[in-house]
Amino acid sequence: MLDVARYAVNTSKNNAAVASSVHCAINAIDALAVFYFGRRHAGGHEEALDAIRGAFDENEFRDMAKQFSGLIGLKNEAEYQPDLMKASQASDALRRASRILSKVRQKLP
Repeated sequence: MLDVARYAVNTSKNNAAVASSVHCAINAIDALAVFYFGRRHAGGHEEALDAIRGAFDENEFRDMAKQFSGLIGLKNEAEYQPDLMKASQASDALRRASRILSKVRQKLP
């Protein structure tokens, strides 16, 4: 999903970049939850971080929450609203998803 988001940013497909970035983060969080706790989050995306709280120290978790909340804030706008996302929003979403994925990868073997 992150590769798709990068491609979308580079080709000015801003809505696709944001949506792919959001789903990259959601999928990464689900993977970490399954690895550490044997289950993925089944509720709304906004609460997905609760499923991985114990996998990070408090500072790491706060940074993850900051990145994730910024992404989730763009999800509905990118996927369901008629207005197109801006290039700056797409780049920001990609940056946030990259940070989340990097932190998740550090916690997996």
